[in-house]
Amino acid sequence: MTPIDAAHEYHRRGWAVVPVPAGQKATIMAGWPAFRVAPGDLPRLFGRGENIGVILGASSGELVDVDLDCAEALALADLYLPLTRAVFGRASKRGSHRLYIAPSAVYESFADPTTGKTLIELRAAGRDGSAHMTLFPPSVADGERREWQGDAIAPAVTEAIALRTSAVWLAVGCLVHRHVGETPARDPGPDLPGLLWEADHALGRRAYHWLGLPQPDASRRYLRPRRELSRDDLDLAEMMAAIPNSFDWDGWNAVGMAIYAASGGSQDGFVAFDDLSARSSKYQPQAVVERWRNFGRSPPSRTGIGKLIALARAAGWCPSELQDACR
Repeated sequence: MTPIDAAHEYHRRGWAVVPVPAGQKATIMAGWPAFRVAPGDLPRLFGRGENIGVILGASSGELVDVDLDCAEALALADLYLPLTRAVFGRASKRGSHRLYIAPSAVYESFADPTTGKTLIELRAAGRDGSAHMTLFPPSVADGERREWQGDAIAPAVTEAIALRTSAVWLAVGCLVHRHVGETPARDPGPDLPGLLWEADHALGRRAYHWLGLPQPDASRRYLRPRRELSRDDLDLAEMMAAIPNSFDWDGWNAVGMAIYAASGGSQDGFVAFDDLSARSSKYQPQAVVERWRNFGRSPPSRTGIGKLIALARAAGWCPSELQDACR
């Protein structure tokens, strides 16, 4: 496929293409994030062997590029990332770019805290509205041609939060592979951040931060000193401590929504939800984080403290001011 043929194909797919000088990785076009080429201009812009950049995000139908920047990411990607039939790379890094359709995904980079070197990039529109682009086949840079793998170009469709979660766990797996060992990295599971913490607190701290989880040396029950908590904060924590976790998924989700509504989505509310969730044999830290974020995207309004009071009272809890009457 020649550059002009590829440019026509990408444009047909609704991808925003930008000309890049031959042999280069970045365009010199001013205002390229807003550039949209007309079909009749494609021969003029790509007819002399120019490289092809594709603008990611909403400009190209919510196209997202997971860019694998290290050897560990290339080795582990199939275990962590969703399957997609849109994969390309170059001779020295085959399969290093994996494309997805993930509406509202935002750019994020994950680096090894010990070296500062990038492990993977989730390449999409920037959180601040900035734009990002990737060099697509058959572009040539650093002496290597970008080439598609497989017999089709069909980016998998996924939710942004699911793709981000997979990318985060891949980054965690890269750190485990690099600093702990290949064997545990090839067995994805919720224990990986703990392995990093045991090896090096700086590594573990970065993994827990990426996952949005409290770190092992942080208080799980109270994020602030008890003396700084309001009466409502204390009642919420004490109520949640009294409620046994024997819920199925629907019940757990309903209680999570009530906690979110009662706490206003605060971090103290998340800790209460996490504490409740941790009292189940099915506890998965990443699932708790994903559920809490989901509540934030569509905050519950038809539930709240009343539901929690009823559950806690059924379990024997009594407000502190009524302790004498409860005896």
